Amino acid sequence: MIILKWSLNWLIKQKNGQFDFEESLTFPKEMFYNLSQINGLKDSVRVSGHGHFFEADQRLYVTLHVEGTMIVPCAISSEPVEYPFELDETEIFAFYKPDEDEDVIEAKKDTADLTPVVFQEIMMVVPMRVVKEGAELKRTGKGWQVLDESDVHANEEDNPIDPRLAKLKDYFKNKE
Repeated sequence: MIILKWSLNWLIKQKNGQFDFEESLTFPKEMFYNLSQINGLKDSVRVSGHGHFFEADQRLYVTLHVEGTMIVPCAISSEPVEYPFELDETEIFAFYKPDEDEDVIEAKKDTADLTPVVFQEIMMVVPMRVVKEGAELKRTGKGWQVLDESDVHANEEDNPIDPRLAKLKDYFKNKE
Protein backbone atom coordinates (compact mmCIF):
# COMPACT_ATOMS: atom_id res chain seq x y z
CA MET A 1 0.00 0.00 0.00
CA ILE A 2 1.38 3.37 -1.04
CA ILE A 3 1.07 6.08 1.58
CA LEU A 4 1.04 9.80 0.85
CA LYS A 5 3.26 11.37 3.52
CA TRP A 6 5.59 14.33 3.53
CA SER A 7 8.13 15.04 6.24
CA LEU A 8 8.95 18.54 7.42
CA ASN A 9 12.60 18.13 6.31
CA TRP A 10 11.53 17.10 2.80
CA LEU A 11 9.11 20.03 2.52
CA ILE A 12 11.76 22.57 3.52
CA LYS A 13 14.04 21.29 0.72
CA GLN A 14 11.41 21.85 -2.01
CA LYS A 15 11.94 24.83 -4.30
CA ASN A 16 9.70 27.64 -2.97
CA GLY A 17 8.04 24.98 -0.81
CA GLN A 18 5.98 23.79 -3.78
CA PHE A 19 5.52 20.32 -5.27
CA ASP A 20 3.13 18.28 -7.37
CA PHE A 21 2.12 14.68 -6.75
CA GLU A 22 0.24 11.86 -8.44
CA GLU A 23 -0.19 8.47 -6.79
CA SER A 24 -2.48 5.45 -6.74
CA LEU A 25 -3.74 4.50 -3.30
CA THR A 26 -5.13 1.10 -2.42
CA PHE A 27 -7.13 0.68 0.77
CA PRO A 28 -7.36 -2.79 2.35
CA LYS A 29 -10.75 -4.52 2.25
CA GLU A 30 -10.71 -4.78 6.05
CA MET A 31 -11.31 -1.01 6.27
CA PHE A 32 -14.82 -1.53 4.85
CA TYR A 33 -15.98 -4.55 6.90
CA ASN A 34 -18.07 -2.61 9.43
CA LEU A 35 -19.43 -0.02 6.99
CA SER A 36 -22.97 -0.50 5.69
CA GLN A 37 -23.02 2.20 3.00
CA ILE A 38 -19.92 1.05 1.09
CA ASN A 39 -18.50 -2.40 0.36
CA GLY A 40 -15.09 -1.27 -0.86
CA LEU A 41 -13.19 0.41 -3.67
CA LYS A 42 -12.56 -1.09 -7.08
CA ASP A 43 -8.82 -1.35 -7.70
CA SER A 44 -6.94 1.73 -6.55
CA VAL A 45 -7.86 5.38 -6.20
CA ARG A 46 -5.94 7.99 -8.19
CA VAL A 47 -4.85 10.98 -6.12
CA SER A 48 -3.15 13.99 -7.69
CA GLY A 49 -2.58 17.53 -6.63
CA HIS A 50 -0.30 20.32 -5.56
CA GLY A 51 1.30 21.19 -2.24
CA HIS A 52 2.64 24.49 -0.99
CA PHE A 53 4.57 24.69 2.29
CA PHE A 54 4.95 28.05 4.00
CA GLU A 55 7.91 27.78 6.33
CA ALA A 56 7.12 31.06 8.12
CA ASP A 57 3.76 29.86 9.48
CA GLN A 58 4.64 26.13 9.47
CA ARG A 59 1.62 25.20 7.33
CA LEU A 60 1.24 22.94 4.31
CA TYR A 61 -1.61 23.69 1.91
CA VAL A 62 -2.60 20.73 -0.26
CA THR A 63 -5.10 20.85 -3.12
CA LEU A 64 -6.03 17.38 -4.24
CA HIS A 65 -8.11 15.64 -6.84
CA VAL A 66 -9.30 12.09 -6.12
CA GLU A 67 -11.01 9.78 -8.57
CA GLY A 68 -11.95 6.15 -8.49
CA THR A 69 -14.82 3.69 -8.33
CA MET A 70 -16.52 2.65 -5.11
CA ILE A 71 -18.59 -0.48 -4.68
CA VAL A 72 -21.86 0.20 -2.88
CA PRO A 73 -24.87 -2.01 -2.15
CA CYS A 74 -28.01 -1.63 -4.29
CA ALA A 75 -30.82 -0.13 -2.20
CA ILE A 76 -33.28 -2.68 -3.57
CA SER A 77 -31.37 -5.93 -4.03
CA SER A 78 -28.21 -5.35 -1.92
CA GLU A 79 -26.15 -6.51 -4.92
CA PRO A 80 -22.82 -4.69 -5.41
CA VAL A 81 -22.94 -1.65 -7.71
CA GLU A 82 -19.92 0.14 -9.15
CA TYR A 83 -20.24 3.89 -8.56
CA PRO A 84 -17.58 6.21 -10.07
CA PHE A 85 -16.65 9.30 -8.08
CA GLU A 86 -14.44 12.37 -8.26
CA LEU A 87 -13.71 14.94 -5.61
CA ASP A 88 -11.61 18.06 -5.22
CA GLU A 89 -10.52 19.25 -1.81
CA THR A 90 -8.08 21.59 -0.09
CA GLU A 91 -6.48 20.54 3.18
CA ILE A 92 -4.23 22.46 5.54
CA PHE A 93 -1.65 20.71 7.72
CA ALA A 94 -0.08 22.50 10.69
CA PHE A 95 3.39 21.53 11.91
CA TYR A 96 2.59 22.83 15.40
CA LYS A 97 -0.12 22.19 18.01
CA PRO A 98 -3.15 24.04 16.55
CA ASP A 99 -5.83 25.73 18.63
CA GLU A 100 -9.18 23.94 18.84
CA ASP A 101 -10.91 26.58 16.70
CA GLU A 102 -8.38 26.28 13.85
CA ASP A 103 -9.62 24.28 10.86
CA VAL A 104 -6.33 22.48 10.21
CA ILE A 105 -4.96 18.97 10.53
CA GLU A 106 -2.10 18.51 12.95
CA ALA A 107 0.97 16.93 11.36
CA LYS A 108 2.02 14.17 13.76
CA LYS A 109 5.75 13.55 14.30
CA ASP A 110 6.60 16.29 11.77
CA THR A 111 4.88 14.34 8.99
CA ALA A 112 1.80 15.33 6.98
CA ASP A 113 -0.07 12.11 6.18
CA LEU A 114 -2.65 12.57 3.43
CA THR A 115 -3.78 8.90 3.27
CA PRO A 116 -6.35 8.99 6.13
CA VAL A 117 -7.59 12.35 4.86
CA VAL A 118 -8.25 10.84 1.41
CA PHE A 119 -10.14 7.94 3.02
CA GLN A 120 -12.25 10.34 5.07
CA GLU A 121 -13.06 12.47 2.01
CA ILE A 122 -14.13 9.35 0.08
CA MET A 123 -16.46 8.41 2.93
CA MET A 124 -18.02 11.88 2.71
CA VAL A 125 -19.06 11.35 -0.94
CA VAL A 126 -20.59 7.87 -0.50
CA PRO A 127 -24.13 8.18 -1.87
CA MET A 128 -27.05 7.58 0.48
CA ARG A 129 -28.80 5.29 -1.99
CA VAL A 130 -27.87 3.66 -5.31
CA VAL A 131 -30.15 1.44 -7.37
CA LYS A 132 -28.63 -1.07 -9.75
CA GLU A 133 -29.83 -0.72 -13.33
CA GLY A 134 -32.69 -3.15 -13.94
CA ALA A 135 -33.26 -3.88 -10.24
CA GLU A 136 -36.89 -4.45 -9.38
CA LEU A 137 -38.59 -4.37 -6.02
CA LYS A 138 -39.55 -7.84 -4.89
CA ARG A 139 -43.34 -7.84 -4.49
CA THR A 140 -43.89 -11.17 -2.72
CA GLY A 141 -42.13 -13.42 -0.31
CA LYS A 142 -42.81 -16.20 2.13
CA GLY A 143 -45.85 -15.00 4.10
CA TRP A 144 -45.92 -11.44 2.72
CA GLN A 145 -46.75 -9.38 -0.36
CA VAL A 146 -46.74 -5.73 -1.36
CA LEU A 147 -50.22 -4.39 -2.05
CA ASP A 148 -51.08 -1.33 -4.07
CA GLU A 149 -54.30 0.67 -3.79
CA SER A 150 -56.24 -1.40 -6.34
CA ASP A 151 -55.42 -4.58 -4.39
CA VAL A 152 -56.74 -3.02 -1.18
CA HIS A 153 -60.06 -2.01 -2.80
CA ALA A 154 -60.44 -5.45 -4.38
CA ASN A 155 -59.98 -7.03 -0.93
CA GLU A 156 -62.73 -4.79 0.51
CA GLU A 157 -65.22 -6.10 -2.07
CA ASP A 158 -64.17 -9.70 -1.44
CA ASN A 159 -64.53 -9.30 2.32
CA PRO A 160 -67.98 -7.94 3.14
CA ILE A 161 -68.47 -6.23 6.49
CA ASP A 162 -68.99 -8.54 9.43
CA PRO A 163 -72.73 -8.30 10.26
CA ARG A 164 -71.91 -7.91 13.97
CA LEU A 165 -70.02 -4.69 13.15
CA ALA A 166 -72.30 -3.38 10.37
CA LYS A 167 -74.00 -0.81 12.63
CA LEU A 168 -70.63 0.82 13.41
CA LYS A 169 -70.16 2.04 9.82
CA ASP A 170 -73.15 4.39 10.28
CA TYR A 171 -72.12 5.57 13.76
CA PHE A 172 -70.33 8.77 12.69
CA LYS A 173 -72.87 9.69 9.98
CA ASN A 174 -75.44 10.63 12.67
CA LYS A 175 -72.93 12.78 14.61
CA GLU A 176 -72.56 15.34 11.83
